[in-house]
This record gives sequence, structure tokens and C-alpha cells, in this order.
Amino acid sequence: MAIIQSYPTGVPKTGDFLLGTQMPTLVGEEATTRNFSMASVLALGSAPNIVTAKVVVTNAQLLTLGTVPVEILPVVTGYIYEILGITTFATNSGANGASYNWSASGDGVFYGQGFTAVDHRLEVPNAQLPVGGFSVDASAFVGTPIAGRYRIGAALRLSTTLGVDPTAVLSPNATWTINVTYRLIPAS
Repeated sequence: MAIIQSYPTGVPKTGDFLLGTQMPTLVGEEATTRNFSMASVLALGSAPNIVTAKVVVTNAQLLTLGTVPVEILPVVTGYIYEILGITTFATNSGANGASYNWSASGDGVFYGQGFTAVDHRLEVPNAQLPVGGFSVDASAFVGTPIAGRYRIGAALRLSTTLGVDPTAVLSPNATWTINVTYRLIPAS
């Protein structure tokens, strides 16, 4: 390895990487050398407890969304999720004329307690749920959460407000990419 002063100086970009040491989290583990993106280092410095997670909901999960909620974020004992915002983007690739009929399902809802008027949740309007047809515009949706109560140690789940699955017309097919920005708040 060359002497550090022999490397040229550069101007970092968020996509660049920084070499560093990741400390062990469990007794008996050893520290490891890792690449850290400049974007993650900047995020840690400006908002150390705010995280964005990306989840892809499959076609099979969309077809049973009302009766089999999808876990978006796992249970973290002793914490609650404060949802800061959610963006969604559907990629529709079903047959011509195919669609999910969401009319009997209600809106999409991200929740941890429930989805009554007093619960912290985020609702996605029925018209912004995946369509599932051929060559359908896959526009993005940006959602703002509703304030309220949240169960301690609950997962963040996705379902429909009426608990009903969409009706499949022909053979809809879509994936739904969800980016959820959240903060974990200690319950004590």
C-alpha cells in the first residue's frame, strides 16, 4: 500500500466511498474493514436516527393485500416507528385490459397500531394503488403520515382499509416499490 500522502486529493461526491472500520456489535466479533458511501456518512451526520428502507411488494402479495398484510418493517422490541414519509412507485406489466379492481378494498394503509382516526398511519388513495395492466403509467405517489397512537414493538404493515383483497380482472401483474422514511423512537 502506498503512503497516504502519495494519493491525489479529490472532491467527494455522494456516490463515492470512504474506507473505514466497522466495529463489532456482538461480543467475540472482530472489527471489519468496510466501504461506506459518502451519502451514508452525510446522512449519519445530519440525521443519525432517520432511515429510509426500500421494500418491493410482489404481484402475489398485491393479490392478497387485504387479507394477508405485508410486513414492511419488522418488530423492534421497545421502540415505535415514527413514519416520516412514504413514496411508492408501481411497475405494471399485466396483459392488455388486465387490472386490479381496488373499489371494494378501500385505500392502501401503512400501520402499526391500526387505522382508526386516532392511529399513526399513512393511507394511499385507491386511485394511486397499482393498476396491473399493460403499458399503464406508473406514476409515483408521495404520502404524508397521519399523527396518532402507535403500538410499542409493532411491525409496520401494509394492507387495505377495508381488509378486502382486490378483484383480479384478467391477469394483472405489478410490483410496488415502497420507500419508507422513518425514525425509531425508544418507548421508555
